[in-house]
Amino acid sequence: MNNLLLIDDDKDFSDFFVAAINSKGLNCQVLSKPKEIKNLNLDSIDHIIIDLLMPEFDGLQILRFLKETNYLGDISVTSGQDQSLLESAKEICQLHKLSFHSVLKKPFDLSHLDTLTKKNGVEKEKSYKASAAEPSDSELITALKSAIENQCLEVYFQPKVNMNNYSVTGFEALARWSLKGSFIPPTRFIPLAESNGLINKLTQVIVEKSLKHFASIQAHHSQPNLSINFSALELNTSNLPDLLRSKIDQYQVASERITLEITETVFLEKNTLSLEILTRLRLMGFKLSIDDFGAGYSSVNMLQNGPFTELKIDRAFVSTIHCNEQSRIIVQTIVEMAKRLELSIVAEGIEDQITQDGLTKMNCLIGQGYYFSKPMPANQVNDWLKTWYENKKTTVMNSTLF
Repeated sequence: MNNLLLIDDDKDFSDFFVAAINSKGLNCQVLSKPKEIKNLNLDSIDHIIIDLLMPEFDGLQILRFLKETNYLGDISVTSGQDQSLLESAKEICQLHKLSFHSVLKKPFDLSHLDTLTKKNGVEKEKSYKASAAEPSDSELITALKSAIENQCLEVYFQPKVNMNNYSVTGFEALARWSLKGSFIPPTRFIPLAESNGLINKLTQVIVEKSLKHFASIQAHHSQPNLSINFSALELNTSNLPDLLRSKIDQYQVASERITLEITETVFLEKNTLSLEILTRLRLMGFKLSIDDFGAGYSSVNMLQNGPFTELKIDRAFVSTIHCNEQSRIIVQTIVEMAKRLELSIVAEGIEDQITQDGLTKMNCLIGQGYYFSKPMPANQVNDWLKTWYENKKTTVMNSTLF
């Protein structure tokens, strides 16, 4: 990141900000009249920092303008207003599918500016941004049909770690697809599969490859567990339990080792078949997890009505517990509720040591995120496990000497 744009009508703050940014070897333009952004060429701007409270054209109007013009760079928001307003602006930015970077609450010191010199840590795999050079939906649908038929999709594995003793408790299987050498994110091809009647066949491919590779992993790992994501639409087809049963029998994997991660959209509407299938799966020994818990509106309803065994706390809360009091309170409350309900807890989106430390203080012990490992191809898992335990054994032994 080389070029920043600060949109702020406070001259004193702008002068301070530009001097600080220039001292870090970066370029920063200032726009004191926010409406002028409509006449500015943003192609060379890597990062825009927006003050929320400005006359005539406020920060939220700027965010909408950036959405309408398909701005591709990072965005941060700043203000001296209440923290909850900054968090609302962050949510609006993300709903606009803009690349949100960070919140800077005024006043702040120079150390806070270090976050602006770092690329967004949450989105290591870039989210899809439409451009003329990228394939259209119709082209992707045709290619996806072919990829499913020829089983060209891959499954990557990301470990889950006990943050107390650094043991690996299991892995999450993640669908991956490359088309002509370009990574197509799941956030794009899975909705296309759902809306074009391809999700059942896609699920069959992912289940097949996940369990096949996992059978090899469990031969080298004493007590592995595997999580697989399922579309809510899959719970509208009564053959899902039969598919899973046939595949775990084929690859000799115990159902108790498998956790099925379900998004909360399952219970947005009352659906007898969905509840029946979830209950059948639990009777068969599979574990059930509510994915992205807390991110939507029906999570608690799912707890009341579904036979779930695990909560997976949404990364949006996890990644900000060290800098956002609301996030910290929400995560703490989820952890306490889950323990009282005797549910397992997994925190996803852990990017650094400070987040891990915060979670362990809350007694949330199972974590997943880039701080431990990126998702990896199946043929790298066993080597990664060997290296992980060698490194962590040394770390734990050293820590006991002091």
